[in-house]
Amino acid sequence: MRCWLLIGCLGVLLPLQAPLSQPLERTVEVHAEDLSVERALRPGGEGWRTVPREQVVEGPAPFWLRTRVEVPPRAPGAPTPVLALSLLGSWEAWWDGALLGRNGHVGRTPEEEVPGNVDVLLPLPPEHATPGPHLLVIRASAHHRGFQPVGTLYRLQVGEASELARARLLWLVPSLATLGALVLMGLHHLARYLMQRRSRATLLLGLLCLAASALLLLEAWRGLESYPYPRHIIRLWLLSGATVAVAVLLPATLHVAFSEPRRAPWWGALAVSLLGLAAVPGFDGRNTVALGLSLGVSLVLALRARSRKEPGAWAALGGLGFAMALYLMAPLDFPERGFFVAFGGLLLCLGAAHAYQLRRQQQRLESATRASERLQLELLKRSIQPHFLMNTLGAVSEWVETEPAQAVRFIESLGAVYRHLLSVSGERAISLARELELCRAYLEVMGYRHGLAFTLEAPGVDGAAVVPPAVLHTLLENAFSHNRYTTPVSFHLQEVREGGRRRYVFSAPAGKGATPGMGEGTGTRYLEARLDEVFPGAWSLKQGPTEAGWTTVLEVPA
Repeated sequence: MRCWLLIGCLGVLLPLQAPLSQPLERTVEVHAEDLSVERALRPGGEGWRTVPREQVVEGPAPFWLRTRVEVPPRAPGAPTPVLALSLLGSWEAWWDGALLGRNGHVGRTPEEEVPGNVDVLLPLPPEHATPGPHLLVIRASAHHRGFQPVGTLYRLQVGEASELARARLLWLVPSLATLGALVLMGLHHLARYLMQRRSRATLLLGLLCLAASALLLLEAWRGLESYPYPRHIIRLWLLSGATVAVAVLLPATLHVAFSEPRRAPWWGALAVSLLGLAAVPGFDGRNTVALGLSLGVSLVLALRARSRKEPGAWAALGGLGFAMALYLMAPLDFPERGFFVAFGGLLLCLGAAHAYQLRRQQQRLESATRASERLQLELLKRSIQPHFLMNTLGAVSEWVETEPAQAVRFIESLGAVYRHLLSVSGERAISLARELELCRAYLEVMGYRHGLAFTLEAPGVDGAAVVPPAVLHTLLENAFSHNRYTTPVSFHLQEVREGGRRRYVFSAPAGKGATPGMGEGTGTRYLEARLDEVFPGAWSLKQGPTEAGWTTVLEVPA
């Protein structure tokens, strides 16, 4: 409920960001030649063409712009309005034929030009600030842009300085507040990952928060500092990098958090779409399309997660629906104005969903640990159950009288089994090498009891790999509990690695009097509880009869 209330509050901020200053003409007149000042200021003239304000692409050599500007009425005693001008280049401006100001130095060559700032505020002369139409003429050059933009005239507004500052603050303050919250969220998730190193979703969510905060900071850069226009290309490339990072990390986080089963199609579709961005004109256009594609793919992933009843899918779906709605309202303005509202609410929902998943995982781990402890005691009791002790003591007493050396070796082997069991029983995970030592000691004891040779073949397995304690030992116990072996037997363990996973295949030959239903008792419940304790939600256990006997397939993360 708190998540939805905060999203509603963020949504209220979006319409408050509309600029309060006077909107100006959407077209300007452009002359590509470097006219004299007298000719440029003279009304009419040949060579002038009218273009939309967003499509001024002249340069780098000096060119001219002119347009009619309407100064709005104002109350008596109100401050003289100012002109807010954002143009990629150096320029000098005339207002009603009088020089208004300069930004850098216009030059016919790169050496002659002195770069100006991107954003400039120019006070209008009081005698020429009367309400009504006025003529603005600009001479500009742009030798240091470093790229060919879709448009170079970003802003042309008239209003009171306080009004323009207020309009900027209405965007900057909530945007920077969201930035700070995202940085804290990102650092929190990264710290949790570094301390626990369990969930890749935690790592990806932290990186996503930091990438979104970097995107917000770069968008706010122009509002915080008026920089020379040659730096603008640096900001645009950084913005594109942060946008692509967000566009990739968002679906990747959902993919991992909700364990999406079909990986290749989604990553392939996203990769092809992102590569297709090269055909989209302009940095702003590519950024807008990238964010839209990312939201679309993520929304489908969330819908699929909801259909599988994944925990937390509703929260993610709500945040993505909110973000997509804001995107569709104004796609072109989304990276600059709607992003901080949309992703603030979205990441809040993803954080809530992830916290819910971690709580469920912790509860599952605690339950598995308790079950593992109960089953561990049950297994220890099984290892020292009366009929086992009676048979063992009977064999020892017979060997002591007839074969004392055999009796000593048997006692030593039996002691080795219990030493191994005691050393691993209290541990959460052990190396595969220690598990194999326990199994071979157990097979030696069973070999003495049956008067046969039992071996465990495990060629090429990684002894340093981590497994729950007594998992293979339990499989061996199950094999002897459900089979009666009258000939020497060799058990087999194979290891296969692929896709960041380890698959163990354990084969137990069938003996005389094999009991059906193997794999449904205490031993199997112990295996499942131990696997869920060490690899919560990331393991699989399959077992069943084969022509050679009984096969168990155990798969865990590498």
